[in-house]
Amino acid sequence: MRNEDLMRLLAALGGVIALIEAILGFGDKRLENVKVITLVIGIILAMIILLSVISPNKPIPMNWIVYVVLGVVMIVYTSTIGGILVLIAGFVGYTET
Repeated sequence: MRNEDLMRLLAALGGVIALIEAILGFGDKRLENVKVITLVIGIILAMIILLSVISPNKPIPMNWIVYVVLGVVMIVYTSTIGGILVLIAGFVGYTET
């Protein structure tokens, strides 16, 4: 498996896990404004990552710098596991260059 394929796989797994965590976060009985904003940010970040991996015309470039930045933002705001997977995908992409 090439590094680009591994980067794509890890980013896709991280995006799916982050999306699932964000959607399941809406199931709480008490949702505060800050939590709703954080969950919406998580869904947006997960969709950006999934668009960069899945979309055939590449509206968002699949670059290691993008994955490192999005991975750190995801770890801080929304999904720890998904963010770590995306961060690892960024580091795999860095070793490719």
